[in-house]
Amino acid sequence: MSDQVQQSEKSETTIQSDQNLSLSQQTKQRQDQDEEAHMESVSDAFRQYATFARSAREGIVPRIQSLPETQRKVLPPSLIPGTQEYREREETRREAELRNQFFFDCMLVYSGLPNSQQVLRERKVSWTTDEFFDKTCSVLKSIARDWSQDGRSERDSCYKPILEAIATYLPLKTDRDCFSPRICVPGAGAGRLALEICAMGYEVQGNEFSLFMLLASDFILNSGITPQQPYTICPWLVQTKNVCLSTDPVRTVPIPDVDPVQLLFRNDNHAPEFSMTAGEFVSIYNSPKEHHRWHCVASCFFLDTAPCVVEYLQVIHEMLLEGGLLINFGPLLYHWSGPTVRPDDLDEHTYRKKHHSLDKRYLESVDMSW
Repeated sequence: MSDQVQQSEKSETTIQSDQNLSLSQQTKQRQDQDEEAHMESVSDAFRQYATFARSAREGIVPRIQSLPETQRKVLPPSLIPGTQEYREREETRREAELRNQFFFDCMLVYSGLPNSQQVLRERKVSWTTDEFFDKTCSVLKSIARDWSQDGRSERDSCYKPILEAIATYLPLKTDRDCFSPRICVPGAGAGRLALEICAMGYEVQGNEFSLFMLLASDFILNSGITPQQPYTICPWLVQTKNVCLSTDPVRTVPIPDVDPVQLLFRNDNHAPEFSMTAGEFVSIYNSPKEHHRWHCVASCFFLDTAPCVVEYLQVIHEMLLEGGLLINFGPLLYHWSGPTVRPDDLDEHTYRKKHHSLDKRYLESVDMSW
């Protein structure tokens, strides 16, 4: 599996990386100070996962103790500090925090980055943001969806229609000497969909902007982990909503459910072409060298990540060869949907001034359901 990494919108330079270089080493190779700083910020978030999870857990205790006695006395013993049930519950959650941290630490070490224990010994702490901590939690959920048996039903509902559409509308030639159609998978996330398409016999390039997801997918796809020696994670540990059982947050999930290498060669593919690009979709694929190059763009929960979906569609139109396909699955939730204009917003300037603290994409986005 090749690992082609491209720079984001700051540069159109493409680096064909050495297969032995981790993402962190590739970033240092480019000598981009902004990218290196971002890599360090993302790494800090992963390193501090258990600390933030513990703080969130312990922060509930004062709220419980502040409840009126009439309310506290009807709570289960596991929520009452000092009881045996409470101590057992806390110990189970501490173990889950460490289990997730261990996974992240192994991922960081594979990428050539210091893990949580190494940084702790140096006693250098620059606390991450709540936003970045939330992203580490999202990584765990995405990995569980893409690379566990528990996530199979969700994959079947989302990925299976895409795979079936590709097989139907872009069938492979039976002649082994024929070239394989090229398919781009933007918003590749943890990488399962892109790898599944490649395993069918297509030439595939995944694209992902989030460094959180890139580090995770690189670890799973390339580190050699298998179902025979899985990692065990608790993806829903800090989840407080839609929890049906007290044991749901600490439920363990082994990953991966398949060996990525064996999956890639399951149909006796001799030399599957699979690569990943790192960077913003438009900045990479709006380049003339990407025009009229692709037979298909296959995306899942991706199109609505654009401030204006029209821009993505125009880029995709230029990417595709004559008769090329866009196969998309997912809702139009419009990630950058901004605050509505109020009657007292006298003009555009007033509106923007009131919301000046927001990312400008929230103020410039267009919901195409309008």
